[in-house]
Amino acid sequence: MAAAHSLADESTGALLTNPKGMVPSMIEAVARLFVTRFLQTYISCGCLLLLEEGGTRFTFEGDRSICPLKAVLRVHSHQFYWKVMTRADLGLADAYIDGDFSFTDKKDGILNLTMILIASSNVNSNITKLKKTRGWWAPVLFTAGISSAINFYKHYLRKNTLTNARRNISRHYDLSNELFALFLDETMQYSSAVFKNEDEDLKVAQLRKISILIEKARIDTKHEILEIGCGWGSFAIEVVKRTGCKYTGITLSEAQLEFAKKKVKDAGLQDHIRLLLCDYRQVPDTHKYDRIISCEMIEHVGHEFMEEFFGCCESLLAEDGILVLQFISLPDQRYDEIRLQSGFMREYIFPGVCLPSLNRVTSAMTSASELCVEHLENIGNHYCKTLGCWRKNFMENQSKIVALGFDEKFIRTWEYYFEYCAAAFKSRTLRDYQIVFARPGNVAAFGNPYQRVPSEVDHDHDIPVSDGETTEPSY
Repeated sequence: MAAAHSLADESTGALLTNPKGMVPSMIEAVARLFVTRFLQTYISCGCLLLLEEGGTRFTFEGDRSICPLKAVLRVHSHQFYWKVMTRADLGLADAYIDGDFSFTDKKDGILNLTMILIASSNVNSNITKLKKTRGWWAPVLFTAGISSAINFYKHYLRKNTLTNARRNISRHYDLSNELFALFLDETMQYSSAVFKNEDEDLKVAQLRKISILIEKARIDTKHEILEIGCGWGSFAIEVVKRTGCKYTGITLSEAQLEFAKKKVKDAGLQDHIRLLLCDYRQVPDTHKYDRIISCEMIEHVGHEFMEEFFGCCESLLAEDGILVLQFISLPDQRYDEIRLQSGFMREYIFPGVCLPSLNRVTSAMTSASELCVEHLENIGNHYCKTLGCWRKNFMENQSKIVALGFDEKFIRTWEYYFEYCAAAFKSRTLRDYQIVFARPGNVAAFGNPYQRVPSEVDHDHDIPVSDGETTEPSY
């Protein structure tokens, strides 16, 4: 690892002086010293530059063969150092949201910085002297430890009980249907698409994802479908148009429900589609569904309730039924560590969220149901591009977002959110699984050995619609 150094060749004593144009307090100067020393130790690959308005420059450089990326930060306030020292990863997010620093590369700055930090974390985990450091976000000072404890307690209070689940969902999904429409495509799908190539339109890629889910669930006209987390209703409309099935969808978002009901009415599909404001734990188990679909909803279930989720699916699924899940997943090896932290996503974007690991999902399945895994696929490679499309749409519509009543801090928060997540998928830290579940002995659904499960690698096929044409359905 190349030694980190300052381009200005500053000494420790110089770090405590007040550079021209930036006059830190003594506490801020100490924080500046602490953070720069920490970064000297921590940045083991890639290149990170800090440019202060007074002209001081710091360079932290590691092995560029592992990570060739470079991130250049313009530090506008010494509060940047204080926030990072006292709140670690949340402090970095706070500082960006508050405008304490910006990037010279406005397009990829957040993405590159996060990729460098992730890569350095991976390298450092194998270095003996840093083995006790859980990650770059681990508390680096006693005050950061206190902050981490407070945030964890807040997360604990938000765990997804029946009461909290609706409140947590509302805080994000009820922000404004108009807001989501400004960065999602016409399908209003808020989950990873599946792209044929780099130039493909987001709407087409989302329709392909819907098509894959329908095919994996092997849905036909005689089936009754339950979707747990129906979103804005696009899957409901598409699956009924294509198969003629009966559909029930549940959500905890009043805004989504209102939007979806209008779309269903406009499509004239009220006789086939039923939408409910309902928790998955409150769906009556007196009725059985042939297929259950849940696309990126299980992240809102929570660690403590994973068995209960699968128990509900078990009781609601017909004997020869199929359950299909799509969900974002943490690495098994880091699940217990990360689920106990309260990071940026929980604090700013999704209160109560808990990304499960693959093992957590399958262990809950085993203990709470008779279900088995029939097919598993990771489509996470498509999420970075999906997030990139959302960010592009979001940033191009800043003026419209402000007109809806959201401020500049909100815009910076969501810009950070899109890029933070994109880095996690691009670095393959996160995955996005599609899993098909069924009970043993389900010959009715899987008895034909020549009917294979579709895959994202088959994504050069045409997207079917109900009338047999290959044109896209209108919404």
